[in-house]
Amino acid sequence: MKISYIDIQGSALRLYDADGCLAKSIDGIDGRPCGHGSDFVVMDTGKNYNIISIDGQMLASFNSEVCRYSSVADDVVIMSEGNSFTKYDKYGIRQAVVKKQDAPVENAKRAKWVHIGEMFITILIVLNALAAGAMTYLADDSAMERGLNIFCDISIVIFIVEISLRIFGGKSVKNFFCGEDAGWNWFDLIVTVISSLSFFTGIEGIVGARAIRILRELRLLRVVSGSSNMKRIFHALIYALPQISWASLFFVLLYYIYGIIGVEMFGAFSGSFATLHQTFLTLLQLMTFDDWMALTQSLMEHQPWAWIYTVSFLIMAAYILANLIVGIVVDALNEVRARDEMEQSDIEREFAKLAEQLDSLKKLMKHGDEKTDVPAAETNKN
Repeated sequence: MKISYIDIQGSALRLYDADGCLAKSIDGIDGRPCGHGSDFVVMDTGKNYNIISIDGQMLASFNSEVCRYSSVADDVVIMSEGNSFTKYDKYGIRQAVVKKQDAPVENAKRAKWVHIGEMFITILIVLNALAAGAMTYLADDSAMERGLNIFCDISIVIFIVEISLRIFGGKSVKNFFCGEDAGWNWFDLIVTVISSLSFFTGIEGIVGARAIRILRELRLLRVVSGSSNMKRIFHALIYALPQISWASLFFVLLYYIYGIIGVEMFGAFSGSFATLHQTFLTLLQLMTFDDWMALTQSLMEHQPWAWIYTVSFLIMAAYILANLIVGIVVDALNEVRARDEMEQSDIEREFAKLAEQLDSLKKLMKHGDEKTDVPAAETNKN
């Protein structure tokens, strides 16, 4: 079981899984929870910080007079000790030490530059999209067209540099390919590599200059990974693929049955139903309601009951199956949105608990300072 968040109900410590369901309740645990990992909880008893497993067993204990609890990250407990943060595993074994004054400054600078870089790449993608559209109106080999081509080439070089920095300048190369955002990292890498094929000697001679130009336009797909809303829609489509595949099978069967019927009944006098593949195109035209009445009337001149064929296909394909696929996608989008909102509420709940713990810590420190000041005042009086 992987703990998603924790709560106290009376004297029982309640553990919740990733779906927000109560997974386990542990009684008889002293103190209050101040953090958790995937399979352990950190409890503050006032004198100690105890690490408790999901089975209720104590794994490690820290004296609160020596150190203070800071946070849990990647199943590593971070304790504040003097002028440094010390990382421990769940068994209390020391992993690393980070100076307090260095870590916040370094993280803040890194976050600032990452944000600036993301904004720059997003703006560059938008400018590339505008340039690609503008070039469709320009004559080949014109001065403006050449200038926009140079801009697009420079943009591709920047994308290559950016993806290289993300691979080799991050936490680790393994984290890029196998980390939390590995799917989007792979997507960005593939799009960048394909759109930069024009820089490789000999590729243009193999696939042609026009094909290379088309491949370069794939760089605009980078906008998908740069927007959280676009990512959500993409996730919804991936989530809905299994159900869409079954609905698509019904589409194939429907098209095949109506295609054979159309060739048999109307192929002798209508070119739109002369062959099976031509009939498929005609059925697609019917499904989009493109001049369907004129087609139906032309068939009714030879077969008066031909309207039954076209109307029944429209009802089955355009109204039932098409709306079924739309419903599947909308339902998947709602599920992805609900899951994101649940994760966001978990984060907000954790922040609220951390704020409460910080207030309690301030009160304890203030109370300790008051106790220290009283003897000093009595000594001066004496």
